[in-house]
Amino acid sequence: MTNGKQPINLIPIADINGRILTLNNYTMKSKAEVIRENQEYKSLINAVIANVGIDSVQDINSHGINCGFNGFIYYSDTHKFAIKHRNAIIKMLEDTADELGEDVVSMVGNFGVFRNSPMDQDDKKDLYKYLGGGKPEQGTITNVMAWFAAEEVCRMFEN
Repeated sequence: MTNGKQPINLIPIADINGRILTLNNYTMKSKAEVIRENQEYKSLINAVIANVGIDSVQDINSHGINCGFNGFIYYSDTHKFAIKHRNAIIKMLEDTADELGEDVVSMVGNFGVFRNSPMDQDDKKDLYKYLGGGKPEQGTITNVMAWFAAEEVCRMFEN
């Protein structure tokens, strides 16, 4: 480990210009560094990494959480995660929406899961329940909240 960076073993991939990135070119921030930079999300960072493992961070950044990572596969697991970490996830949603110049509901409606099948009325009700501290149904919305949190936490590890 050099300067708190952890080398990651990856399959070589091409960047947007078609150049192959070698295995020696990729490093990521350490967990301690990520927590130091994102204190308000410490418990969320710890929870995501406890589920997926530090070795899965780059795979999630490259392919998305929907590829099947521990703790983020079954609705029963993602629902529990989203409810347990609701306050941190809502803060993260608000921060991200502010950065994008959007409101939270519009931003969530643009998430990949809703691209081909827009949020229906039940999804919107569950989203409002989730954001307002109510009891959303176990399903799409709490799954999306958990996936959003996991992907955002993993992005924090990028240099």
